[in-house]
Amino acid sequence: MSSAGLELATIVSALVGAVVAMRRSRRAQRTITKLDALALRRPINRAPVAVLGGLLGALTYRQFGFSLEMVAYGLMIAMCIEQSIIDYATHRLPRGVTFRAAIVGGPLLTLAAINHDDNGRIGVMFASFVVTLALFALLAAFSKGGIGGGDVRLAPVLAMFLGWLGTSHVYIGLGGGFILGGIAAGGMLLTRRASTSTRKLSETISSSLTFAVKSTTIVLSLITSSVKSITD
Repeated sequence: MSSAGLELATIVSALVGAVVAMRRSRRAQRTITKLDALALRRPINRAPVAVLGGLLGALTYRQFGFSLEMVAYGLMIAMCIEQSIIDYATHRLPRGVTFRAAIVGGPLLTLAAINHDDNGRIGVMFASFVVTLALFALLAAFSKGGIGGGDVRLAPVLAMFLGWLGTSHVYIGLGGGFILGGIAAGGMLLTRRASTSTRKLSETISSSLTFAVKSTTIVLSLITSSVKSITD
C-alpha cells in the first residue's frame, strides 16, 4: 500500500474507533442507569472517550492492518472502554460485557493464529487465560473484598488477548494494572484519616485510576508491538 493509502486507512480506522467508542459510552450510560440511577450525576463527557477510541483505532490498524486480529482487538478495546466507564461510575464490571468479548475474540484470535500458521500463539493465549484466572481467584480469596468477581472475570480475558501478542505483553499489561492499583490502594488508605470531603476527592481519583488500569492495558501493548515491528 502506498504511503497516501496507508495514511487514509489510518484516518478511517481512527474515525471508526472514535464512533465505536462513543457508541459504547452511550451503551455504558444506559447500563449505569440500570445498575444505579444515582451513580451518574452528570452526562458522560464523550470527547475524551472519542479521542481515546480514535487513537486506539489508529494504533490497532497500524499494528495489524485489515485482518481478523484487528477485529478481535477492536472488540477488546470497545469492551475496555465500556467496562471502564461503568466501573468508574458504579464500581461494577458486568459479566455480559466481558463474556461477549471473550466468546467472540477468542475464536477470532484462534483463526488468526491458524491463518498465520502460528499455533504457538493459541497455546500462549489460553495458558495466559488459565494462569491469570487462577492468580486472580487466589488474590480475590485473600484480598477481603479488594478484588471482586468482576475483576476475576475480566483479568483472564485481558490476559488472553495480551497472550496472543506474547508473554511480555501480559507482563506489561497486568503489571501496569497492579502498579496503578497499588497507587489507588495507597490513596484509599490515606483517606481513612482524611475528612469527608477529602475522602470523596480520593474516591474520585481512585476511580480515575481504575479507568486508567483497564484502558491503558491495551495502549501499552499496542505501542510496544508497534515499536517492535518498526525496529525489527
